[in-house]
Amino acid sequence: MIIDLDPSCLRAFLAIAEDGGFTRAAARLNRTQPAISMQIRRLEDTLGARLFADRKRATLTPAGERLMGHAKRIVALNDEVIARTRGADVEGRVRIGTPDDYAAFMLPAVLRRLAVSHPNIEVEVRCGLSVELVNAVDKGQLDLALVTRLPGLQGGVTVRREPLLWVSASEELAARRPLPLAMFSPGCPFRDAALDALGRAQLVSRIAYESPSLASLLPAVSEGLAVAAIAASSVMPGMKVLGSAHGLPPLPVVEITVYGAHGVLSPAAQAVNISVMEALTPRERSAA
Repeated sequence: MIIDLDPSCLRAFLAIAEDGGFTRAAARLNRTQPAISMQIRRLEDTLGARLFADRKRATLTPAGERLMGHAKRIVALNDEVIARTRGADVEGRVRIGTPDDYAAFMLPAVLRRLAVSHPNIEVEVRCGLSVELVNAVDKGQLDLALVTRLPGLQGGVTVRREPLLWVSASEELAARRPLPLAMFSPGCPFRDAALDALGRAQLVSRIAYESPSLASLLPAVSEGLAVAAIAASSVMPGMKVLGSAHGLPPLPVVEITVYGAHGVLSPAAQAVNISVMEALTPRERSAA
């Protein structure tokens, strides 16, 4: 009797073992936790062995320990075959622009996917404000830009929507007047949305810290010196999300868009464009 192992089940097993839990593995693989649990049950039934001694802590049984190395090799070989079949022959240098917060929290998923599907493509990343990056694409200085959709922007494909959130290390800071803000530089849609919301709420504020880079604003936020408006995906451990309970007005949802050069993209730029959309566009989660 021939028994075949399902690479997707092995991938789920590795994600649980590496990320330390079923919930984190589900988020990493963009699936539901019941779907991940079902894959593990299927894998255990196929192997006739229990793989996790403690599912809550994701500790492995001896059989699970023995499977780890083999699972990594099988999944890696599976990905290599697909990559070489689909497009490893595509080469070239692609210039992509993105704000630094998207570079830190969204671009890694894109680059991981691209490294598997098109390992010979070179990627040059330029960080800046969305308005600057859109202009750079229009001038031919960039091939693609992953940006916040600007008012009146024509073209581009929205790949996901992100709620903006008020954050700080100190909840008490929200009650201070004028409210100290850590804001992106003029031209950033986050800044415009935050100031508009504060203005409509007639909440007195002052810009205490300003920078085009989230990395430069984070020290003021993490030290509890200011409140910032950032995308939900950029919220880091230690940050407290503030809202109406703290006297702050609601913030809008922004559209994250991949904006391409006018005309025909090169094969390499097309591959990067596809990787951006596949990595960042939310999928419908199934239970199977």
